[in-house]
Amino acid sequence: MEKNTNIRSTESAKTFQPEESETLRQTIRRSLAVPQVVLFFIVIALLVIGGIINPRFLGVDNMKIVTRDIAILAIAAIGVGFPILTGGIDLSVGSVVGLGGVIVAYCMMNLLLPVWLSIILTLILALILGTFHGLFVTKLKMHGFLITLVTLGLARGFILVLTNAFPITGLPREFNTIGQGYVANLIPVPLVICVVIAMLAYYLLRFTYIGRQIYATGSNVDAARLSGVNVDARIILCYIFSVVCATIVGMIQAARLSIGHPAAGEGYELLAIAACILGGVSLMGGQGNIFGILVGAALIGTVQNAMVMLNINPYWHKIVISLVLLVAITLDYARRRRESMNR
Repeated sequence: MEKNTNIRSTESAKTFQPEESETLRQTIRRSLAVPQVVLFFIVIALLVIGGIINPRFLGVDNMKIVTRDIAILAIAAIGVGFPILTGGIDLSVGSVVGLGGVIVAYCMMNLLLPVWLSIILTLILALILGTFHGLFVTKLKMHGFLITLVTLGLARGFILVLTNAFPITGLPREFNTIGQGYVANLIPVPLVICVVIAMLAYYLLRFTYIGRQIYATGSNVDAARLSGVNVDARIILCYIFSVVCATIVGMIQAARLSIGHPAAGEGYELLAIAACILGGVSLMGGQGNIFGILVGAALIGTVQNAMVMLNINPYWHKIVISLVLLVAITLDYARRRRESMNR
């Protein structure tokens, strides 16, 4: 009797093992089918390869720089991801980054306002500018591409008029902390700010009806409107969020360099949009998440730092990032086409 029981147990184990192995394979296959997961492993691979080629790449000092740069880019990317989720886009990110840094520096150094008041006034300006974008998109039915393209030029011109093309220097030390400081002498302050913004954005999109309505607007704006969604309010909110995030990045950059530089943020919209698309945010709207955006920003930040550590000519940096963006856009369109064919 005991022998028969052992035989049955052995047979059960033998039949169970293949099923368990098949379940594991299916889990791995499903995980690798998610672009963000694949991207995450690519980032890990790049870190390992960079560390092998140059041991200083994984050093504590360089990791502080990498995480700070990734955090700053991620804040801008999270912001610009919101208009993309609604099927729009914000091309003014780079100019708004420069404007945010110059405005806060101008308020502190030229108007002699306190640091806290300068930051608040700069954020209020961001709210107004974001609302301006949203109203043009919703009320005048203008695509976000057009109105933010106008702002791209206007903001950069306003920066030059305000500064006469000269940097605003000598920013207060207490302000510089948001760009140069560390928590426990290890975690960059910009990373803390990024985590807070990412958590707020994640909660908004994942656990609130506003977030579900943003996705619905991006998926099918007419169906969302017929379902009772206040589409205009959701689109305006997304453009406000984008401008506010870009302005925060501008202030962090100004604090990091301790100057309000008129050329700050040039080309930053390319990096932010590339991070979104790499992270799985579809240019058609209605698809994407915060985790993907963070991983996309991590990939770009890692590639940029690796090129610096490997002494690659800086002129090649934009070419490499542009090629990465091309690959991301191609994959996005291919994924959309495959999904439409499967329906």
